[in-house]
Amino acid sequence: MAALACAVCVLLTSCASFRPEPINLRVSARRFAARSLHNRRLGAYLAAMGLRPRDRWGFRRLTYVAVFERPQLTIANARYRAALGRLRIAEQIDNPKIGISGAYDASVPLPTPWSVGSIFSVLIQNFFSKDALIGAARQNVLAAREAIDSVAWVERKAVYDALLALWAQRRTATLYRRQAALDRSIVRAVWERYRAGTASATALTTADLNAERAAFRWHQAQLGASLATAHLAGVIGLPPAALTGVRLSFAIFRRLRAPQALHADEQRALRARPAVRKALAQYNAAQYRLKAAVDGLINGVKVVPGYALNQQTDNYSLALKTHAPLFNQHQGQIAVARAERRLAAAQLRSVQESVFGQIERAVVYWRESGTAMDASRRALRSAERELAASRQAYRAGAIGEVRLLGVRLQVLSARIRLLSAEQEHYAASGDLMTALHRKLWKIRNET
Repeated sequence: MAALACAVCVLLTSCASFRPEPINLRVSARRFAARSLHNRRLGAYLAAMGLRPRDRWGFRRLTYVAVFERPQLTIANARYRAALGRLRIAEQIDNPKIGISGAYDASVPLPTPWSVGSIFSVLIQNFFSKDALIGAARQNVLAAREAIDSVAWVERKAVYDALLALWAQRRTATLYRRQAALDRSIVRAVWERYRAGTASATALTTADLNAERAAFRWHQAQLGASLATAHLAGVIGLPPAALTGVRLSFAIFRRLRAPQALHADEQRALRARPAVRKALAQYNAAQYRLKAAVDGLINGVKVVPGYALNQQTDNYSLALKTHAPLFNQHQGQIAVARAERRLAAAQLRSVQESVFGQIERAVVYWRESGTAMDASRRALRSAERELAASRQAYRAGAIGEVRLLGVRLQVLSARIRLLSAEQEHYAASGDLMTALHRKLWKIRNET
C-alpha cells in the first residue's frame, strides 16, 4: 500500500514541468530598434480592437500602439495573474502526508525482528480561517484588476500629452515661419524708405534685429517639433525613426467637449476611480486577514490513521492532533493584522483626499484656461478687425506698407497667443479627464 501511494505521488508530481525561457538582451535590443507601425502583429491587434487600416494615425490608434508596445500594462496584467495564482493557493486543500516507517525489535527475533508500517495523515483545516484567507486573496485580485485600469489611464494621458505637445510645436513653427517672412518683408520696406531718405538707420537696424529674432524663434520651434516627435515615439514604445513620414491626426482636440454634469462626475470619481476601488479592496483584504488571524488560533485537526505489520500481525491505530494554545493566543498576529487594517483605512482616506484634490485643481485649471482662451479669441478678432481697417486705409493711401505689415504682425502675434491659450486649455482638459477618469471627446474613427 505504501509503495503504491509513493508511486501515485511520483506520477502526480510529474504532471507539472519547467521550461526555461532565457532572454537575450542583444536580440531584444535589435527588436526594439526594428519596431514600426507596419508590424504585422500590431496590425492584427489593431484589427482585433476594431480599428481599420488608415493612412493617418490619431489619438485612439496611437493609444492602442502604446498598449501593445509598452510594458506597463503587461506588468500590471502579470501582477493580476499572480494575484489569481495566490487565490488558487488560498483555495487549495492541504495534501495528505504519506510515508513508510520501520522498526527493529531485537528482543523478538522470531519470526522477524522487523516491523513495517505506513504513515498517512490528513489535516482537517479550520475552514473559518481558510474562508477568511480566501476572501483576502479575492480582494487582492480585485485590487490588481483596478491597478490595470489605473495604468491604462496613465498610458492614455501620456499619449494625449505627447500628441498635444507635438500639435502645439508644429503649429508654433508654422506661425513663427510666417512671422519671420513678415519681418523680412518689413526689412525690405524699411530699406526702400531708408534709400528714399524717409526712414532712419535706427529704424532699419531695429527691423533687422526683429527679423533675426523671428528667424531664431522659428528654428527653435522646428527643434521643439523634432523633440516632440521623438517624445511621442517614446511614449508609444517606438524608436523615433518609426514616425518618419507618418501622417498624424490631431482631430482629438477638435472633438473635445465640456462635461455636462461636472458635480455628478466628481462624486462618481470619488467612489468609482480605480485608485479608490483598489484602496477599498486592499482595506477589505486587510479586514479578512484580521479575521483569519482571530479565527486561526487553532489551525485544524490532524487525523493520523496508522497501520503496522508486526510479527505477521496487522496493527491499526488512529491519532488526532491539534495545536494547544498554551504559550500564545496569536496576540502578535492579531496585533499586526489590526495595525494593517488601520493602515489600509488611512490609505483609503488618503487616496480619496488625493483624488478630491486632483479633481478640484483640474476643475480650476480647466475653467481658468477656458476663460483665458476666450479672451485670446476676442483679442484675435479685434486684431483682425484692425487689420481689415488698415487694408482699406492702405488702399486709400492713408497709411504706408510698413504700417500695414506691422498690423499683420500684430494679428500673427495674437494668433500665437491664442495657440498658447488653446494648448493650456487642452492640457487642462486632459488633466480633467484623468482626474474624473471620464472621456470628454466624441468617439470618431479619425481621433
